[in-house]
Amino acid sequence: MARKYLVMFAASLGFFFVTATTFTSLGYVLYTMVEDLHWSQAAAGFSFACLGLACGLSSPLPPLLMKFVGSRWTMFVGGLVLALGFFLAAIIQHIYLFFLATTLMGVGFSLVAPAPAVYLLATWFPKTASRWVGFYFMAGAFGGVVGPLIVGSIVGLSGSWRVHWMVMAAFAAVVGLICLICVRDAVRVETTDQVKAAGSGGIEVELPRPWSVSAALRTPSFLFLALAMIVVQTVVTTMHSVLVTHVASLGGGSAPGAIAMSLLALTGTLAKGFTGALSEKTNPKGLMVGGLFLQSLAIVILCTTTTPILAYGFALIFGLGWGMAWLSAHILLLRYFGSAIAGEMVAMATMATTFAVLGPIVAGWVADETGGFVPVFAVLAALLALVGFSSLLFMHQPTPESGAGTDTAASTIAPHEAAAVPAAE
Repeated sequence: MARKYLVMFAASLGFFFVTATTFTSLGYVLYTMVEDLHWSQAAAGFSFACLGLACGLSSPLPPLLMKFVGSRWTMFVGGLVLALGFFLAAIIQHIYLFFLATTLMGVGFSLVAPAPAVYLLATWFPKTASRWVGFYFMAGAFGGVVGPLIVGSIVGLSGSWRVHWMVMAAFAAVVGLICLICVRDAVRVETTDQVKAAGSGGIEVELPRPWSVSAALRTPSFLFLALAMIVVQTVVTTMHSVLVTHVASLGGGSAPGAIAMSLLALTGTLAKGFTGALSEKTNPKGLMVGGLFLQSLAIVILCTTTTPILAYGFALIFGLGWGMAWLSAHILLLRYFGSAIAGEMVAMATMATTFAVLGPIVAGWVADETGGFVPVFAVLAALLALVGFSSLLFMHQPTPESGAGTDTAASTIAPHEAAAVPAAE
């Protein structure tokens, strides 16, 4: 088999694995751990926040490590860090050690995916990078679909969440070893900027005048898009953390919650696919606003349902809205501000979504105080609707003049330069 296809296989396997074993399935394991170890919901929420925060804060680490040891050793180390995190989770007796475990999971996630893999695919497949990167993100998304079901099967058959973590630790080490064997750099990493720019060549946008980053950041349009991304990511992170627990409280145990999580991931993945195609024929702003409203409607359904079956309807509607809103926001950043600074604008907006880690913490605290998550869901539904209405009424295509001009550095960048919209979770 040609080396580039081995690289594609290893990279996709890594993304599939980290997605299946962390964000989308941690909420399921937390449900069983909270009952067994008698933790508070706030403590469980904070452990989930540690995962998200570590993943975000460690994102500059992969390009730096790739510069010194290369991509394969970076991904191998990521597999070992994940294995250590899973192993610690299997042997814990106290919540503080679990905070360390989930922090290591977040760091391992960043080292395995997606930065190293996107760089590898962009350099091994220079003419068809967009197509292969798309397949890569589909593999990661599929991990989110099957992850909760795999966890449910392991816990159900073994009767122990500790067995689940031990199995995941073993598989993490195997995935790291596969990356070490299969991955090679087509182009040596000389600077961290190489990795950051690896996704170029996706969607081309022509603007009469290029924006400067400083001017674009001051526009109301960017603030609306960043706010929408913050709210959506906060809601999604909170749902990943508490959905299984909430659905289980309706009766039927944790199995319906795991199915709902998988449906949510599947629908979100499909929605991102058709949203990209629809955005070429219609205004992405309408798709983003529609996605925000659909998420709000889904959460209202979740607030009022008294049976686990209706949670499946929530998952289908919410996943649809999530995919539409998230991808449309990225496309709008590109359309509004052009290719020359698209990567920097997405990075700025994504950095702001770090606040999403507060969602699980607040939800857990409210559940401890009130006995349920419905008050938090109601607030999240209202926030989604408010951001949707404000974006519909006040967010418009900006012009460089409205952003207080461009700087000298920006004016030297070709306005026809292409950049890819980074794929989101």
